[in-house]
Amino acid sequence: MSKQEAPQSSLADSGGGSATREGRYYVQALTEHIFLVRECQSSNGKPGPDDNIVRSFDVRFDAYHYANSMNE
Repeated sequence: MSKQEAPQSSLADSGGGSATREGRYYVQALTEHIFLVRECQSSNGKPGPDDNIVRSFDVRFDAYHYANSMNE
């Protein structure tokens, strides 16, 4: 089962946490080494299985950095 994670508000902290989702783009950890940036499609703003995959990364920091820049 995959885990969906919210973008981190601080880019310096690259290790998980319980940050709240702050925008349209978020990071989903597919495996330990694959992170997907997805675009939230639901009207209630919650991540769902039909959300578009925008880009994939093999480095967590890069995925969060990209998602945060897309949400600006």
